[in-house]
Amino acid sequence: MPTAEPPIYTSLPPTMTPDPCGPETISDEIEMIKSSLNEFQEVAFIASNTPVELLITPVMRLQEIHQNLNSLAVPGCMLKLKQATYNYTASIVIYYSKLMNKKTAKEAEADFENSKLLWPLVEIEYEKVVREGRLEFQPLTSYENVLIPETGLKAIAFNEGDQTVNVRETPDLNGKILTLLENGAQAIIIGRTEKGDWLRVSVQGVNGWVYSEMVALNVDIKEIGVVN
Repeated sequence: MPTAEPPIYTSLPPTMTPDPCGPETISDEIEMIKSSLNEFQEVAFIASNTPVELLITPVMRLQEIHQNLNSLAVPGCMLKLKQATYNYTASIVIYYSKLMNKKTAKEAEADFENSKLLWPLVEIEYEKVVREGRLEFQPLTSYENVLIPETGLKAIAFNEGDQTVNVRETPDLNGKILTLLENGAQAIIIGRTEKGDWLRVSVQGVNGWVYSEMVALNVDIKEIGVVN
């Protein structure tokens, strides 16, 4: 009887462990942090133009974004960015919380000055993670991009027409309508597109875009900062 040949075992190729800080792994976390921080900056800007007695709504939203950022699970290479983000957003929330309380309002300025020191650390850690993760770098929205540094004035959009103006989710005519700017109403301007054809505004706590030709402004549109 012929002798049976012993079975031949072929070794499997080694399983590649994905890089926890590679672009495929951290892209979603980076995008979430970036979009959350950009929204935080916009809401903080709105809060800076809101009377103290009405601050509760933007402050609650700032606190919500702060908590969401803190609960985000990130790999080790992003821990410093998460900590820097936590420190900065916490300082802003504390600032406005103290501002609402007459007993602590005088102490609030120190927290605001502290936030100005903490923000550059966020930008440094953010750029470091993006560069090392080989992702496309897109700057974060800073206060310099949403304020009007030349005059320090609050930019306002007025609906002086006979019809309501649509406030859309994106700066195009196909964007989802989020709310309406009623006839005779006004909105705080957060920024504009590069061409100036759309304005980023806040209407009763809702952030969206209005077509610039549909509203009147209290400032020259060139003085309004460009935002993403």
